[in-house]
Amino acid sequence: MASHQSRLLEAERKRCSFDLQELKHYQYGGEKEYKLAKKIEGIVLRDPVLRQDDMHFLSFQQGYQRGLQRSRRAVELMRELKIEHGSTRAAYFWSTVESESLPVMLNLNMFEHALRTQGNEEQSAYWVLLARDFRIIGCYAQTELGHGSFVRGLETRAEYDRTTEEFILNTPTLTGMKWWPGSMGKTATHALVMARLFLAGSDRGMHMFIVPLRHPDTHEPLPGVTVGNIGPKLGYNPVDNGFLSFSKFRVPRVNKLMRHSEVTPDGRLVSHTQAKKASYGTMLFIRSHMVSGQGRRLSQAITIAMRYSAVRQQGFIGPGETGAETAVLDYVSQQYLLFPVLASAFAFQHVGKAMAKTFTQLDPKNAELVQELHASSSCLKALTAFIAVKGVETCRRACGGHGYSRFSGLPHIYEFGAAAEIYEGDALVLYLQGARYLMKAMRTVQSGGVLKGSIKYLSHWLSAAPGSSPITTGVDTLADLTVLSNIFECTAARMLSNAADKLNFFLGQADLSPAQAWNKAAPWLIRASEAHGEALLVVGFASIADVKLSRPLRRLMKTCALLYSLWRIEQNTMFFLETGTITPADVQTIHGLVMEQLAILRPDVVSLVDGFDLPDATLQSALGAHDGDVYTRLYDFAKREPLNKTNVADGIREFLKPLMKSGV
Repeated sequence: MASHQSRLLEAERKRCSFDLQELKHYQYGGEKEYKLAKKIEGIVLRDPVLRQDDMHFLSFQQGYQRGLQRSRRAVELMRELKIEHGSTRAAYFWSTVESESLPVMLNLNMFEHALRTQGNEEQSAYWVLLARDFRIIGCYAQTELGHGSFVRGLETRAEYDRTTEEFILNTPTLTGMKWWPGSMGKTATHALVMARLFLAGSDRGMHMFIVPLRHPDTHEPLPGVTVGNIGPKLGYNPVDNGFLSFSKFRVPRVNKLMRHSEVTPDGRLVSHTQAKKASYGTMLFIRSHMVSGQGRRLSQAITIAMRYSAVRQQGFIGPGETGAETAVLDYVSQQYLLFPVLASAFAFQHVGKAMAKTFTQLDPKNAELVQELHASSSCLKALTAFIAVKGVETCRRACGGHGYSRFSGLPHIYEFGAAAEIYEGDALVLYLQGARYLMKAMRTVQSGGVLKGSIKYLSHWLSAAPGSSPITTGVDTLADLTVLSNIFECTAARMLSNAADKLNFFLGQADLSPAQAWNKAAPWLIRASEAHGEALLVVGFASIADVKLSRPLRRLMKTCALLYSLWRIEQNTMFFLETGTITPADVQTIHGLVMEQLAILRPDVVSLVDGFDLPDATLQSALGAHDGDVYTRLYDFAKREPLNKTNVADGIREFLKPLMKSGV
């Protein structure tokens, strides 16, 4: 017999006003893709080794060992199913496995992609095959203990020995020790090491070397290599982030990756003619998938919080205090917390798909487009990671005390989200990276040049009078996606113009170097880059109105896009007031429109999260299971806790009982 909570959730689903299957198909790019994904998902989740039913109960060491076990089984199953690496089937397979928690996964993405983009044809053909067959397991070793995003500050040295045609790797200081690379601690056999090249005592800058770390048979570190695990982290513990140092460790001359340059046997550095900007490739490859990845993380969190809010009853809001208590989801304060997170999940997945498609069509020889994508991806990575981790935490808090339990599944999602804010670049660093290209674009506009792509809006909006809004605002116009897109683009353009003015002012100070001027202008540059990212998301999500969907589903998706845009104005009101793109009177209008969107979405929100179609085996949540039987599942999880295997826990007789008797 279904529980009371299960019946409550089923009643919510009966309020659905759209075709749920249509939404599921849209999320996966079509009915064919959806069926393929679900077929692969079913195979993976039925595998007893790949399932993660024990994920909440593992220690640090057990988590790593289970990660190794799951890695082996995942590769074996992929081979059994004859899934080709890099195919659509592979993408669905690794997504279901939750590959980012596997110790070996960097071998197939960052390691392999860097080999392809940084190695010459011969190197790529040799090493990629070894990595893909798992005859070697690679990692990407750039970050050092005392150096992160500032690549030019790296200390690891590679000195060329002409007599033996070898590079000698050394770690000269403690701060020059490689620190944080994933898979390096105990798993990887090889590393792509970013090191400072020295030829005849001359520093020739940063270059990449493929370096063996461990004996192929014993897996012991090779002489001259010191490597290990950096210890427990907030999350991602199955992935063994490591430390690495070298002492007079030699690798052959041909182990320097040579697509862009090579060292000749006699010790000369020869540059090749390929576009230097192609070196952005690995970074763009990773970031192109990160926006939709943040959307998936949010979809998991909001599925849990929305379902729990629908079945958790607390207090009364009707006349009198009799009958059933009110579902938490019926409190507008709960809706105001959760519905923007739902809209964000749809926004990130929609924009992320477009971004990944753009990357696949990218011509690496188009240096201008590569730079533009680098700038936009920097801003989007920083912004979406921030919104996502805040959104997951909002979902956790919205679940009250039970959200604090690991059995809710939300702490696990938060841990992964918190890591995403840091890896591949801290937000401030990324915003400043984006600002460099955006300031270049500003100079192009100011000199009468033409801009294309995602920044062409600068030319249009910078021609508007700076003192007043070029957009007529009001109740009707502020509920229009085109108007909202214009507001965001105009705001970004004006903030970029303000930042450029500040930068030019500081550059004009005789006592400031260009680097000092940039540092002084950084607060304005960061805010302007953030505004650019906000505009990209709002304009990108607004395009959902053009997607071929049935009228009921299009109405809800447009409502989500409206809610997202209005909510982002509420979150950053000062951006818009400072630039004059809204008026103080508009602020209350916008808040009222947000409330309207909440009311429109309310009947469908449980079905909308069902549209993400996340299996219980993926969520591993007592609060977010499809059947809504929250309290039974919480108790079942608690009974599985290893501490409850015995009535008397280890340590009670040894420590507690003597203490209790000590005063007698």
